[in-house]
Amino acid sequence: MLIDSRFNIGEGIKNFGKDSNITNVSTGIIGGFTIGLVAIPLIIKAGESANLAPEIIESWVFSTYFFGALVGIVLALGYRIPIVGAWSIPGCFAVTQVIAGYTMEQAVGAFLISGIIVLLLGLTGFIQKIVKYIPSQIMSAMVAGVLFGWAQKIIGAFQSEFIICVAGVIGYWVSAKLLKKVPPVLGTFIFGLVATFAIKGVDFSQVTFGVAKPIIFMPSFSAQSIMSISIPLALLIIGAENMQAIGVLTSEGYNPPINVMTIFSGIGGLIAPWTGGHNANIAGPMTAFCSDKSAGPKEKRYVAAVWNGILFGALGLFAPASLSLLNILPVELINLLVGLVLMGIIIGALNSSFGTKRFQKGAFFSFVIALSGLTVLGIGSAFWALLIGTLVSLLLEKNHFTKEYSEDSEVEEANRL
Repeated sequence: MLIDSRFNIGEGIKNFGKDSNITNVSTGIIGGFTIGLVAIPLIIKAGESANLAPEIIESWVFSTYFFGALVGIVLALGYRIPIVGAWSIPGCFAVTQVIAGYTMEQAVGAFLISGIIVLLLGLTGFIQKIVKYIPSQIMSAMVAGVLFGWAQKIIGAFQSEFIICVAGVIGYWVSAKLLKKVPPVLGTFIFGLVATFAIKGVDFSQVTFGVAKPIIFMPSFSAQSIMSISIPLALLIIGAENMQAIGVLTSEGYNPPINVMTIFSGIGGLIAPWTGGHNANIAGPMTAFCSDKSAGPKEKRYVAAVWNGILFGALGLFAPASLSLLNILPVELINLLVGLVLMGIIIGALNSSFGTKRFQKGAFFSFVIALSGLTVLGIGSAFWALLIGTLVSLLLEKNHFTKEYSEDSEVEEANRL
């Protein structure tokens, strides 16, 4: 069945009001608005790197935020589980590496193929088996490599606007240490904004209010764009987003609808591209945020996920205001925000890649190839990182693929080396 018997959106809507409380509502609003707002610069930077026009970037923001929000809201209400929908940050940057080599129509075609891949994997029910063909360590190393170069821009930001960046870091520290319920990146945003206002002034008259005007794109397909964009993006949606969300929900004692979550991520991937979005799927980090104990009683945390989706959707629907608010900020503050947002993802990816000592050689090659930005035959480094990293492990670490491989095996292998 496409949707199992637990799904009952009518029951979710009926209970939503009485299950709402200050804790789960505030968690969803804070997470949806703050993390959603400070993540927009990631799409801005990706669009600028591909030399996309502002109106295309606006349509991209609308597409990922609005349709991503709908995916999460429907599942959260239908299952009364804190499942959050948004878009894939690693997927965005994997796309950024190669999108400049294609027309927007070709990119949209590749996005659609990615959605089809994710949908088919969900419908067949073989999602977990398919992902296991590529070790998670190698996939995580690719994510770290793709994102690492963007995080390095923090150094240039400090060189250009030292005081503003120091104020941002102070805000991060204040939020992390003194204001536990406020996301640290929000502290960076507020302190950096205040410093910018004090030093340079901010012209809020440039903020544009209005509803997004999405652009419809007709897809074009090519083998190169599918290899460069579709396959890496589909694997990231499954491995870096869905699997993380599933793991988080399971650890919190929920019974997540694994195949349905994948199916909805595929459906989102078939809708969002028509207006320029690279995908709309289950979001791993935001699902973790809304399913945490800080969101209140376990059976009512789905309310946080719904409110998160409402705020995400609003940021997309009113994309002109969201983008213009961020466009008045100095690029150095944006780069600092981008780096700090990516910090947790990169650290987690590196831990997953090299923390267990399994597939380390394959993960190393995956990391350096992704970091290099290598393009061969018009196919970007994300694909080659996964392919070559897996081949290296098959050649040099074949025993790591067996269930019998253990820490004792690691010690014996280290002694041989």
